[in-house]
Amino acid sequence: MTAIRAEALAKSYLLRTERRRTLKELLLRQYAPPRRLEALHDVSFAVEEGETFAVVGANGSGKSTLLKLIAGTARPTSGALTVNGRISALLELGAGFHPDFTGRENVFLNAALLGLSRRETERVLPEIEAFAELGDFFDAAVKTYSSGMYMRLAFAVAAHVDPDVLLIDEILAVGDEYFQRKCFAKLNEFRARSKTICFVSHDLAAVGRLCRRGILLDGGRVRASGDIALVLEAYAELVEAHEQHALAGDAPKGDRWGSGEVRIERVALESGGRETLVVRSGEPFTIRLGYEVSAPVGEAVSGASAPIGTTILGVGAPVDEAVFGVTIYRDDGVSVYGTNTQLDGVRVPLRRSGGEVVFRVDRLPLLPGRYELDVAAASPALHAYDYHSKRFSFRVSGTPGELGTARIEHRWEAE
Repeated sequence: MTAIRAEALAKSYLLRTERRRTLKELLLRQYAPPRRLEALHDVSFAVEEGETFAVVGANGSGKSTLLKLIAGTARPTSGALTVNGRISALLELGAGFHPDFTGRENVFLNAALLGLSRRETERVLPEIEAFAELGDFFDAAVKTYSSGMYMRLAFAVAAHVDPDVLLIDEILAVGDEYFQRKCFAKLNEFRARSKTICFVSHDLAAVGRLCRRGILLDGGRVRASGDIALVLEAYAELVEAHEQHALAGDAPKGDRWGSGEVRIERVALESGGRETLVVRSGEPFTIRLGYEVSAPVGEAVSGASAPIGTTILGVGAPVDEAVFGVTIYRDDGVSVYGTNTQLDGVRVPLRRSGGEVVFRVDRLPLLPGRYELDVAAASPALHAYDYHSKRFSFRVSGTPGELGTARIEHRWEAE
């Protein structure tokens, strides 16, 4: 049996750009007309009874609007939506709670809204109170609650009114680690009882663990649907495309210094045979350094070419070869790894016409996150010809869950 079915579902809102108008504008009707915002457009999917179904997407993609339509707190502009069974929803923090009522009183209020009689509510009240673990605050006004306490009470009510369909919209993110685990255990109990769950979360690891199918929303439209692995893969590609665009639009930052005999004029990051600023953890990674030589090859370095205050360590050395180096930093400034051609025993003779030096990694071991890059060209005595300090950024994507900065090759054995 189908628990939720949406066919060509659409939801739009009218937005007025000016809320306050002068008397003259009212008389002359010279104010801006309302603008229509399309929150959802042509959304179709079906959720079978007993299924845990995921709705994923970036902020503003329409996820919360969709759950409000399913919950019945908003009406679609067009299309058809059918929901079978009693619905319990965790949509917004504190939604459905009266701030001046106690936690106990709000339990009765919410249960009544969900169709439970007072006798049914009194029967499950001890379980709700025990699950929420609010202590004396259970009989205090909810306006005194922290966000975590709100979530405890909301989840306890939603989970114990015996719904047929449970809607969860990111609310678990505000709970502490202990209560999150308790909630996930309850969700697993729901799944074992063949209850239907519609799950919205940015925790993709939890989505992949709980759900077998789902949809990806982007700009209010379904961009992918079906098997959860394919949906999450499409979401990762969408995020990478957005990050790629954002990183490409970043203005150059950081510092650059050096005496200038050799200049790094092009820095390109590649993965999978294409230039990119978003790299998958565990995939091949390449940094290409394109250089130009401004001093005649084979002549001596002139100290006069260095900026004031620069310490020249290699004055007098012939400019016929250079050392190229890279250093990778996590975005909080932690140095992850740095090396250069000299340390690795690679000699780079300079060409008068310029050239390219390539740093290759077969399998990038960095964990997901944002990173910054230093690149440099120097003399064999490590006098800086051209040093770019944290002027380039890139992001590593991958499956969340591991901790730290880099993946250590390992294996598990059970004896």
